Amino acid sequence: MITRTLNIFLLAALASILSIPAAIADSPKSIDKPDRHSVEVKGKINLYRVQVEGMQLGEGKNKSNSEVFITLDSSPKTIYALAIHGDSPQSNRVIADTLRDAYVNNLPVTLYHQMSMTQDNNYKILMVQMSR
Repeated sequence: MITRTLNIFLLAALASILSIPAAIADSPKSIDKPDRHSVEVKGKINLYRVQVEGMQLGEGKNKSNSEVFITLDSSPKTIYALAIHGDSPQSNRVIADTLRDAYVNNLPVTLYHQMSMTQDNNYKILMVQMSR
């Protein structure tokens, strides 16, 4: 019984140790660089759209279940999406408010969006940054 308990404990400890490098590897190395799985885009917001939860946008591989959509002047045909529904992180609401303020005040933003091998026109926003 003791051996079995010890084995379970050791497996749990090993699993936690192995998961630490993965979490650190996805973190940005500095505040002005994205993580290695993000793409940086800059521009002023041309369109800021907020819609009700459950009303998806797009079709096929570009379908998104989000509530906030924006386009930038630097790439007006590319859509960037942000979910703010119930199971979304609370930080997404702060990002949405920041984007709205940038739109209203005509300020440039830097977005970091998720790299996608399956989508070509609708990208999930991971971070927003404003700087002078």
